[in-house]
Amino acid sequence: MCAFCSKSTWNPYKQDYNGDEVLFCGVSSGFDTRVDALDECWLNMTKSRRSLFTKKKREEYQLIQASGENNGYTR
Repeated sequence: MCAFCSKSTWNPYKQDYNGDEVLFCGVSSGFDTRVDALDECWLNMTKSRRSLFTKKKREEYQLIQASGENNGYTR
């Protein structure tokens, strides 16, 4: 486990604590900073890969919010 990693029960898709403990990256930026959402360690990613990841997660979040499915989204 990385020194920048932390545990939490926060679910970014539901915007609530759901009791399922997951690891979050303290270095990454964007909406979804869960470790399992990252393709590789944030520190090892190039700047362009970081930008692509952040953009992809932002678009995913906006789609979920627009459709109103965030309440049932269990990701």
